[in-house]
Amino acid sequence: MSDANYRITQLIREVFREWTDLLAGVLREAREAGELKVQVAPEVLAKHIVATIEGGIMMARLSKDGDHLRDCLNSMRVFLGMEAG
Repeated sequence: MSDANYRITQLIREVFREWTDLLAGVLREAREAGELKVQVAPEVLAKHIVATIEGGIMMARLSKDGDHLRDCLNSMRVFLGMEAG
């Protein structure tokens, strides 16, 4: 792996870490406020949310069909108790 690829990999890794850390903080606050009923650690749940969004983006791009991302987002809303299934 070249140095350029390593630097890009490190940058992307840092972006994802910051994203999941911020999201975990929001999830922790929501749990403390009684707004989040899911019994998964906020840090783990944050990674799951990011992976779901990124997977939905990848599927939508590959298929050129935004329904894949919408389906992923809608299922995450149901999972988090934001919408009825």
